[in-house]
Amino acid sequence: MVSPSYEAKASIVLLPPSVAVTVGDNPYLYLGGLDQALGVLQVKAASPEVSGPLLEKFPGSTIAMSKDGTTSGPIMAVTVAGPNATETMALLQASMDLIPATLASLQKEAKVPASSVITALPLSLDTKPTKIAKKQIQMTAMAALGGLAGTLLATGFIDRLMSREKGVRAKKKQASVPQKPLGPRGIAADKSEESVVPEAVADPRRKYQRRTGKGLAESNESVDVGT
Repeated sequence: MVSPSYEAKASIVLLPPSVAVTVGDNPYLYLGGLDQALGVLQVKAASPEVSGPLLEKFPGSTIAMSKDGTTSGPIMAVTVAGPNATETMALLQASMDLIPATLASLQKEAKVPASSVITALPLSLDTKPTKIAKKQIQMTAMAALGGLAGTLLATGFIDRLMSREKGVRAKKKQASVPQKPLGPRGIAADKSEESVVPEAVADPRRKYQRRTGKGLAESNESVDVGT
């Protein structure tokens, strides 16, 4: 759902005035003294009173103007970004038109003679913008991390509920089982033994009868209870 942004770039170079160039010589050989003029132009063109109307015309767009760091010449790099391709290209072209106009305005205010006027020449200009999906990637990563965290929290919560339910069921099951009576040593006594012990104590011979399955009269054996 996050829309991508678009970016376009251009560059423009300052050329020395005709008075500073020897007749018939190459003007690009005299670029060394234009760095200060480039700095003044950059500050003026990027000011709110100059570039502000362009940004108001293209909402959500940005303009960046800086000296080209890849060369030592008086070259200005212009980078614009916008929410769609059409507006981005229109903003780039408007920015490239703004720079020479600003340069001319500065020299006009300083009453520079025509023979000493510095001019600007475009060097490069993108024909189509570049799609930037950085924001989409960032939002996708945030959504993935949020989903993972939510899954872990939900899993832990469900596991805790299941453990609690399991414990409740175990307690209910344990409570429903009848408890055996405890014997003299705290051990659960068997009911069958409860009826045997008193009889064996009252008449020890009955213990022998239970073991052999015969009565005393049938066994014809003398039982020494004492032994």
